[in-house]
Amino acid sequence: MNLKLLAHLIRLRYRLIWAKSRSRSGRIALFMAGYLLLLVALALVAAGGLGLGAMAVTAGKATATATAVLCGLFLCATVGTLILGFGLNATFADGEMRRYPLRAREREVARHLVAMLDPYWYLVVGIEFGLLIGLYLFGAAFLLTGAIALGLLYVCNYVTARLAGMVVERMVARRGGATVLMAAIMALGVAPPFLVPYLQTHAHGASAAVAWLQWTPPYGAALAMTQEGWPALWGLALIAGWTLGLGAAMVELERHPARARAASSGKLDWGSGYERAGAFLGPQNSILIGHWLRFFWRNNRFRMMYPLSLPLVGLFIYGLTRQPGVSPGPHGDLASAIGAFGIVGFIGTGQFAVNQFGYLGNGMRRYLLLPGDPAAAMRSCSYTFALLNAVTIMVGLAIWPVVVRGRFDPRTLPLLAGCSLTGMFLYLAAGLWTSLLAARRGNYYSSFGNDLSFAGNAVLIGAMMSLVFGPRIAAAYWPGAFRSEYWWVALAAAAAAAGVYWVSLDLASVCFRRRRERLVAIMEGRA
Repeated sequence: MNLKLLAHLIRLRYRLIWAKSRSRSGRIALFMAGYLLLLVALALVAAGGLGLGAMAVTAGKATATATAVLCGLFLCATVGTLILGFGLNATFADGEMRRYPLRAREREVARHLVAMLDPYWYLVVGIEFGLLIGLYLFGAAFLLTGAIALGLLYVCNYVTARLAGMVVERMVARRGGATVLMAAIMALGVAPPFLVPYLQTHAHGASAAVAWLQWTPPYGAALAMTQEGWPALWGLALIAGWTLGLGAAMVELERHPARARAASSGKLDWGSGYERAGAFLGPQNSILIGHWLRFFWRNNRFRMMYPLSLPLVGLFIYGLTRQPGVSPGPHGDLASAIGAFGIVGFIGTGQFAVNQFGYLGNGMRRYLLLPGDPAAAMRSCSYTFALLNAVTIMVGLAIWPVVVRGRFDPRTLPLLAGCSLTGMFLYLAAGLWTSLLAARRGNYYSSFGNDLSFAGNAVLIGAMMSLVFGPRIAAAYWPGAFRSEYWWVALAAAAAAAGVYWVSLDLASVCFRRRRERLVAIMEGRA
């Protein structure tokens, strides 16, 4: 192996990370993000390491506690890489790496090594080593074998995330694969609320679950950390076996890339279901809305995220209205339900509404050649999101009478509908301006990752956090304000939000005409 060239590629990788961070949001945003990440890391290391180490030694269950913590970190790291896209990025394409005097095997090793050294993995490894140090300080761990085990677990976690990402990419690319993936995610999301009460009342089920955990890589790492002799060697061998098996599967999938599915027909159909759906907002919008529906539905990320949002609406409403501190009954649930339905108004299209043109690429210029107002493409795209959000709102309203605790009050339906419409209109209005003033080019063919600008992330995350915590904080100070008798206030707020949305559409249309060349340059990668 040419270690000098590998070190050069790694240095170049971190220079690219720094350059990308500077170009997106400035050094102030980078400093704040790094500061918050450092605080989270220190808190997790302290709580997950020393605190859990003390509890494990006191209870005499160091191995069991370490297994539970490492399993949680293993799953969180895998899911985090798939959702956020961190830790798996192919920074250097194979064609670019061919410029270096590296053999094919060395290029493959360099590609994975650069991805493994992504800063995302440092936080995961830091928390795991915090647990090891916490156990070691209380005399319940062996530092050398524990460090070796965590190093092997780190490699196994990366291989698992890489393999899972490849499997998901292939599933989403196939016809019907997104539906199967959605069903699997639904099963994983629905299972915990039902499994936890079952395991609490059925001890044999919990014993069976623990027995299955004894064949997982986190259990092997926990054995190597807390035991010595043959148990430690067995733990190391367990991690190595999983890594080799998953690595072989990953290599096999990489050798047989997925084939692109050719279009079955090139015939144009101006009366398809997409155009008929677009006709709900008027015949003048049916063609463009049908185009946007077809455009987004062919996007792998949208085909996975939007159908998934429909079952998540029910889980989201159910979970928020049953948080600790929420009293049972319609009035007690109402504060949390208002925030939940506000999020339901944009949960299905939130990632796309704040960056409408991000996936157009070089095709952005086509919309400027239409025989009409160029801003019609922007308005029709926003109408498309409103139409899709209306479906999730109706699903949420249909679920509410089923999940509400206590007696159902029909007056809550117009109240919650007004909250959803208010959240939808205000979010779409903000999305228009982030799409124009903070646009960022994304990857249309990527199923995972975060392609949003700093402003887009701020709108998306800020809206969700404010709606999760805001109503509950307001209910603590003004409990009498959250009553079903005030349903007309929510409808009035929805009407006002609709007015803000229409005014924003007119102003954004003017701004679009002025900034259209700038947007084209961003989408084409020239700015």
